[in-house]
Amino acid sequence: MHWSYTVAVILSFSIFIAGIIGIFRFADIREIYRPFIYLVWIGCVTEVLNTYFAYVYHNNLAISAIYNLCESLFLLWFFNRLGLFKKRSKVLYLIGFLFVTIWLADTFLSSHLTQNLTFYFDIFYSFSIVILSITAINNLLFTERALLRNPTFLICIGLLIYFTYIIIQRTFLLYGLNDSIDFRRSVQRIMALVNCFSNLVYAVAVLYMHKRKAFTLNFSF
Repeated sequence: MHWSYTVAVILSFSIFIAGIIGIFRFADIREIYRPFIYLVWIGCVTEVLNTYFAYVYHNNLAISAIYNLCESLFLLWFFNRLGLFKKRSKVLYLIGFLFVTIWLADTFLSSHLTQNLTFYFDIFYSFSIVILSITAINNLLFTERALLRNPTFLICIGLLIYFTYIIIQRTFLLYGLNDSIDFRRSVQRIMALVNCFSNLVYAVAVLYMHKRKAFTLNFSF
């Protein structure tokens, strides 16, 4: 495989930093952050499976597609724990229903896991997470002072950066703006760096998770 793939694999394994910290600090982490910790651990397992399937079968799209659905639902659970959907459970269920429905349609109707990515689902759920993250950050700006020590703020910043780039990348691929091999490689290299940076931000966020009263969001959108 091209050397850049090996570098990308090494960078992707940066999620293990947050995962390992989460294991040792799990007893001291409030339940409000538990869904995110679970997702980090699932991410660790997924990276191992992705690497294995890529080397052995030369295709890991099925693993990635399944993980993306799990990720979307766990993040939705996380935002619900933060209080984003307080008194708005119908909105929560609607978004969850749309995630599952679009994923099924994109996976079994418009793509085939062995050939294509779930473009439409990826763009839709990434856009949804970006909006939820911006909403959460916006509220924190007016209520919190030590933002760089606030786990919610750090997680949302990481999510915002990562999923914004996912939207850009998937849009390029969807509309055929990736004909150049060099361009595709550049996009993938940037994706690996963005993913690694977000993973490191998550690791810092896990370090700041503790037993004191966690911040919950009290607003509407």
